[in-house]
Amino acid sequence: MPLIDTAGLTEQLLAAPPTASASADVRPGAAPPLPGDPVHALRRRSAQRHWAPEPLDGEVLVKALAYAFEQDDQLWRPAFPTLPTPAATVLVQRVLDVPEGCHRYEPEGRRLVPEPRALPPLADLVLQLEFAEAPALVVVHGDLAAALERHGAGGHRLLLARGAALAHSAWLAALSLGAVGSVFAGVLGAAGRTHLGLDGSGRAQLIGLALGSPRRARPAPAPGDRIGEW
Repeated sequence: MPLIDTAGLTEQLLAAPPTASASADVRPGAAPPLPGDPVHALRRRSAQRHWAPEPLDGEVLVKALAYAFEQDDQLWRPAFPTLPTPAATVLVQRVLDVPEGCHRYEPEGRRLVPEPRALPPLADLVLQLEFAEAPALVVVHGDLAAALERHGAGGHRLLLARGAALAHSAWLAALSLGAVGSVFAGVLGAAGRTHLGLDGSGRAQLIGLALGSPRRARPAPAPGDRIGEW
């Protein structure tokens, strides 16, 4: 079976004329538009695990989370009104206008609220150490006990899917605003319990997201330059 040319399909999609419904108002239950440049997001959508040393723009981080929770509210809440809404704990290392530390995202106020717990060394939290260098780590968690009580064994699957949708929405929004990042499995279980209070029940980890600013591309070597001199 031939491989699918996803890059070619993306370019065809972007070049296609708008459909008749493209200019219509957003319907209830429809996903909200991305906050930045959706074409930019589609063209650069790839997982990045390395970031520039410069801090991430705090406004980009908040806007990406706001978009993700707005989409969750419009798509998931009407379909599963009794399924607990996921929450986001944000571990901030290098973010403009946001102090280093642990924060929770507050959807109602569209803001990050500092938590009393201290920010642990991120290298103690992740398996892949490149994620420990990310300016911001978003840990998505939810009330698994309530999901199981209301939806039975299938509540776990539903909650995982809802958390994954939230993380991927934030990732796409961040891409559209010029950031880069990667969705990943999340923090280590024992470290999450010790440092973040993730107990596997009322605060059950669902997925993680690492975000930062893109690294600048190196300039192409001039003719005659020796590669070993870089």
